[in-house]
Amino acid sequence: MLSRNQIKFINSLKQKKFRLQHQLFVVEGEKIVNDFLNSDWKIEQIYATKEWEGDAVEVSIKELERISSLKTPNKVLAIIKIPKRKSVISGNLVLALDAIKDPGNLGTIIRLADWFGIQHIICSQNCVELYNPKVVQATMGSICRIQVQYLNLKATLENMTDYKICAAVMDGKSVFSVEKLEKRIVLLGSESHGISSELLELAHQKVTIPKSENSQAESLNVANACGIILAQLSS
Repeated sequence: MLSRNQIKFINSLKQKKFRLQHQLFVVEGEKIVNDFLNSDWKIEQIYATKEWEGDAVEVSIKELERISSLKTPNKVLAIIKIPKRKSVISGNLVLALDAIKDPGNLGTIIRLADWFGIQHIICSQNCVELYNPKVVQATMGSICRIQVQYLNLKATLENMTDYKICAAVMDGKSVFSVEKLEKRIVLLGSESHGISSELLELAHQKVTIPKSENSQAESLNVANACGIILAQLSS
């Protein structure tokens, strides 16, 4: 049985300030928790109903509902330690994200990176926080396998001189006709404002996803656009 203090502490991790203070965050659901169990991330504690097959503090369904962020909790919740590791950015294809605010979009982009074998994502410092519960859930476990760093994006891109920067814009060259490059950074902007002008100036090429002449859509969701671009450029 969970104590009142345990419930209060776990629920506090739904807020960014307490995640930063304790260097902990929450993951939920069988698949994601299993992904963390099979990774090198440190798990502080697991809380699960009796249906969960594994070591955990047993809780009732009602208790799980009290500590969950999900409308329908799924058997298990884990408290994970935020790692302090930093890695050297590498790989032929790297993602750079400018001011992505929607947690579902960031989580989906991380999942896409995992799908296409991209190891590194560089986020501007005003992107949504990586350990936001909605980001974590949207990654479906891919957060375990992708290195995500929050850096001064302009300075970082300026220093990555062995890469060519490919910016996704509304009026660029069709992504289906761009030449293949050995080392490329795909730069994506925010859902509402696009890529900032100071970053756009660094781009070596600008690409767009051409739309049907019959289309009346103003734009694509940034995660959808990311998937289409990666499908073309990672092949």
